[in-house]
Amino acid sequence: IPPVSFRDQVMPLLSQAGCNSGPCHGNLNGKGGFKLSLRGEDPAHDWRALTHGELGRRVDPLAPVQSLLLQKSSGQIPHEGGVRWAAEGPAWNLARLWISQGCLPDAPGAPRVISLRVDPAEVVMPPAGGTITPRVTAQFDDGSSRQVGHLATLEPSDPAMLARVEAGQPALYSPARANGAVLVRYGPAQASLRVWSAQGPAIPAQPASHPVDRIIQQRLASLGITPVGGVDDGRFLRRLWLDLAGQLPPADRVRQFLANPDPAKRAHETDYLLAQPSFADVWALHWADLLRVEEKTLDARGVRAMHGWLRRAFLDGMPLDQLAQELVTARGSTYEHPPANFYRALRDPQARAEAVAQVFMGVRIACARCHNHPFDHWTTDDYNALSAVFENIHYRVLENKRGDDLDKHEFKGEQVVFLWPGDSLHSSNPAAAKKATRKPEQPKARLPGETTSLSQVDRPQAMADWLTAPGNPYFAKAQANRIWRRLMGRGLVEPEDDFRLANPVSHPGLLAHLATELVTSGYDLRALTRHIVLSEAYSRGPQTDPRATADDGLLAATLPRQLGAEQLLDAWASVLQAPLRHAGHPAGTRTLELAGMASQKRGKRADDMDRFLRAFGKPERLLSCDCERTSEPTLAQTLMLTSGQLPHRLLTDSSRLDRLANAEPARAVEELYLAALTRLPSAREATDCARLLTDGPDRRLVLEDLAWALLGCREFLLRW
Repeated sequence: IPPVSFRDQVMPLLSQAGCNSGPCHGNLNGKGGFKLSLRGEDPAHDWRALTHGELGRRVDPLAPVQSLLLQKSSGQIPHEGGVRWAAEGPAWNLARLWISQGCLPDAPGAPRVISLRVDPAEVVMPPAGGTITPRVTAQFDDGSSRQVGHLATLEPSDPAMLARVEAGQPALYSPARANGAVLVRYGPAQASLRVWSAQGPAIPAQPASHPVDRIIQQRLASLGITPVGGVDDGRFLRRLWLDLAGQLPPADRVRQFLANPDPAKRAHETDYLLAQPSFADVWALHWADLLRVEEKTLDARGVRAMHGWLRRAFLDGMPLDQLAQELVTARGSTYEHPPANFYRALRDPQARAEAVAQVFMGVRIACARCHNHPFDHWTTDDYNALSAVFENIHYRVLENKRGDDLDKHEFKGEQVVFLWPGDSLHSSNPAAAKKATRKPEQPKARLPGETTSLSQVDRPQAMADWLTAPGNPYFAKAQANRIWRRLMGRGLVEPEDDFRLANPVSHPGLLAHLATELVTSGYDLRALTRHIVLSEAYSRGPQTDPRATADDGLLAATLPRQLGAEQLLDAWASVLQAPLRHAGHPAGTRTLELAGMASQKRGKRADDMDRFLRAFGKPERLLSCDCERTSEPTLAQTLMLTSGQLPHRLLTDSSRLDRLANAEPARAVEELYLAALTRLPSAREATDCARLLTDGPDRRLVLEDLAWALLGCREFLLRW
């Protein structure tokens, strides 16, 4: 009988049973005096814990069946975790054999698993659901491979799916209409299995001329799904303006667009909007969220400098790889060289590593700060090596006139970001810049996926070069996914910065196509945006079938979503033609153009503009991700729209309502509908509203009521 491998056979059984999971013995403090490494990341520790702990009672080679490991796991003696292995079952017998052989550890030169493959990697389940048996193959460092399905752990993302081992093989049951990913683990190796649920028999794919649509149609056809048809011109125009310009189209432009018979008018309108400064405003706002452009750390001047630099970059069409290069390699005065504010907002190497990974690579590595990532390949060694890339970035605070002495996170004044060794301080304040700095300790730094350490000099430059190099496995896909999500409401990987094995790409072929388009265009944001918005997928309507699920990543329908805080406030002002009065800015400045909100001071009440924006989800910009910005409806939003001071003031100050009060009722109703909903009123809407205006004692007040009703309805509040 060959010896049982503790690392390759016993430990996978413990993982299958959940013994080394966080809620059980893999907990930081263990359970019941017994601690295993989380998810089996430290086999040597676990072998010692089993063989030497509890005075050796956990395993007994002389009387294996008396071992606590076997008795507790099978429920023969009380066990808080319940029965994990059936007595005399396959797992129980394999553990007993290992114990009877003397509980031997693995030999130092024993082959180690290096990768895992699951066949098939993607499966389509029948409409009624069913069971599949994937084939799991482990590859070892000596070139050998073996089937390990009976030892692998399957973890479905959909709780409706059930994973178990049947007749020595892994089995996954998926009910009807369950879509999700299954993480397959064996030792340190992981792989994923994507499960789709068909809604009917496969159908022929609809013909499509656009490459994006061809890829999507193939997936939908295989699942028996017919996509929703396209929206009309009015809704398309509204969608396009909100996505590309961050605002609603003017009523006159809506009229012209609806009356234009040119079949290429959607492409022409797209080109027009891509050339407008508002496109730069939209993306400057988005990247300001990602880069933590907020006043507490950067101060007001730094916020203006950073936002202004971002806006100019997008206005000038700076390629996204150059944008990444300038941010990752930034140094100098945070006032004179705005990209340096990227590091001013990130005060330690760990924060820098996590931010660079999220923003530019689309991965979240924070879990690996304390332990190996439970759902991806990132280890604590990887985390520390990437953090060390940014270890020699330092600051010289030339002045700090913080307003709140109790808030140590607040900075107000110029700072200089520099690299040690190799940089001298350059600043508009030479006297302050002369102060010496300490030489930091230099840990070993390594780029993701590399095995050799970086030199001591200019590691950020090496990181930037690696990040934007042709063939980098992260950057182009992460940025393409981000652009897709901004336009479609959901990423091909969702969340957009959470690429990992347990969260696989919904349409790998589509993401590869988009990434290729981005690289081929020279990382041109406008080119990829145009490519996407001229697809049929972009112009689809929302799902109306109550049996269908729109938010399943299949791209059969559009996802209605609430307007962003800035979009909504600007839309109110645009429809009413009422000037916004942002503190410190000229009247009429659009909310989209603001560099950021003023930081909230202790004891000071926010003005009505800030309260409105916060209520509708504008983030504080304390995290390096889009996750801070919320779009969920809340009671505070309802109260803000129904009884808030700001909406009331905008209605009162509306120059459009003043003008329409003297217009023909039918004309007034038509203009309000075009301005607010980008469509003409229906016959009934036109008749009823015109009658209200004609019969009302005060036409201005009636118009206020009508405008308030339009500006609070779902059709206005959502981007359809």
